[in-house]
Amino acid sequence: MTRSLDQWVEYIQSLHHREIELSLERVRDVYLRMYPNGLACQIVSIAGTNGKGSTAELISSIYRQAGFNVGKFTSPHLIDFSERFNLNGAPVGEQYLLESFRRVEMHRSETPITFFEYCTLLALDLFATNQVDIAVLEVGLGGRLDSVNIVDADVSIVTSISIDHADWLGNTIEKIAFEKVGIARSGKPLLIGIENPPKSMLTYANKIDANVKFIGRDFYYQHDKLDDYWEWLSGDSVVSNLPMPYGQDGVQLSNCSLALEVVKALSLDLPVIEKDIRNGIRDASIFGRCQVIRRNPTIILDVAHNEASVARLAEFLLADDQHALVEKRTTGPGRRIVAVCGMLRDKDATKSLDQISHIIDEWHLATIHTERGSSASELARKISFNKNVNVVQHEYVENAYDAAFKTLTTGDCLVVFGSFHIVGDILSYIK
Repeated sequence: MTRSLDQWVEYIQSLHHREIELSLERVRDVYLRMYPNGLACQIVSIAGTNGKGSTAELISSIYRQAGFNVGKFTSPHLIDFSERFNLNGAPVGEQYLLESFRRVEMHRSETPITFFEYCTLLALDLFATNQVDIAVLEVGLGGRLDSVNIVDADVSIVTSISIDHADWLGNTIEKIAFEKVGIARSGKPLLIGIENPPKSMLTYANKIDANVKFIGRDFYYQHDKLDDYWEWLSGDSVVSNLPMPYGQDGVQLSNCSLALEVVKALSLDLPVIEKDIRNGIRDASIFGRCQVIRRNPTIILDVAHNEASVARLAEFLLADDQHALVEKRTTGPGRRIVAVCGMLRDKDATKSLDQISHIIDEWHLATIHTERGSSASELARKISFNKNVNVVQHEYVENAYDAAFKTLTTGDCLVVFGSFHIVGDILSYIK
């Protein structure tokens, strides 16, 4: 049977009755049938609650600048399914994907696998057949039992840890940290973007004899708030006059420091010069992460959907200087922040939105029409609204966006956030 790309995507969504299946046996069996000797490239696996996509793009961009053949696997996609599979800075072409679908399906045979497991196999097949020099893989959920963990990473990264996916990973930082660190390998670098890593993470890493390095102890960054440049330091290595990643400081300097630590760890196999590092950071680009798409009025899209990421978004909105993304303060006397928001039902909306509700002047809440989606009315009951704040509920996010946009005047800021679904729908709507 000949399927179109849309038909393949619909097909793999129907293969397994559970969207998430925390085990590796089934997907590993299929992978070993396809590639019994593994991939012939350097592999970087990235776990963490937030910052995975940003870190993956920074690593990939630097190696692209250095002339290497780079594969990047991320999730979820915002608009097009092919976004998940990136070759040298661009989503893979449809023909490549169709060929990989057929190869994976042939080797899968009757083995039941989930949608994400199928996507992981597609990514690994695409990178193998295109002979990449380095594959940068973003873990979907957790780490220890995530399908990305069927491959042995040459460098493993944990960007950050906060409470998210508690039903699957546990309801404490220590439990979640144990799941994330499961991507580490014996004798290989484990890079941690947390200054005081949880005990469970360090205990496991030491048990398997991973080469642990974490920010604030083994590598770090320095940045003068009055300067648009920063420097990274790691042992005897120092790289100065670095551009701000994505035009932002904050957590992006931690993410970028992790990326530079990867470059150092793989320097013998994939040498990179300082010029390529600077150009790679400068050229790195990612949708939906504090993404400014318009000014005067300012419109920002962000996929923040948990407590830590929403707190970071609030910090971004209140920053005095967004380093060339937003030239002036986005809030202040006479200026308003208007929010378009929708969230999934399994997220802790109350704790997440408490991080930002105090700076929002008007809310436009939208229903997410998926099995896990929250209705606008459900979301409204979970927000601690400021006194006299206008709150409008909408059945569709496009209606919420149009209504919010009509209220804006020069100097106002519209922020769209809460879910990949919401940001993806708006990116598609205004594309």
